[in-house]
Amino acid sequence: MDTARYAELFLTESQDNLSAINHALLELERTPAAREPVGALFRAVHTVKGMSATMGYTVVADLSHELETLLDLLRRGEREVNAALMDALFSAADTLERAIELSVAGREDEVDTAETLAALRAAALPGGEGS
Repeated sequence: MDTARYAELFLTESQDNLSAINHALLELERTPAAREPVGALFRAVHTVKGMSATMGYTVVADLSHELETLLDLLRRGEREVNAALMDALFSAADTLERAIELSVAGREDEVDTAETLAALRAAALPGGEGS
């Protein structure tokens, strides 16, 4: 597949999903007990994960996967929304945006996700920073 033909469409679709992610994060921060923002976050991240995997943007797909894992724990009620978890989610959204932009520009190797991935994994652990 010639991914260059689809890069602009991927970017446009990803920007729409990033907007949905940011909106849902703000809603979750305002109403931590609400379930809909978590569902909206999960759906948007899941979409980005699938599209990025199809495009071969491994860094974006890996980051989306870790974010999706944490959001699934929230969806199932296995983690609570608190300040540390919100910090990890907002940071992940920012990193995801950068990863998408750099991947589409052919500069995926410039994306450093190590700190964000570690924060998401820590928040996903029982008793982790985000629980």
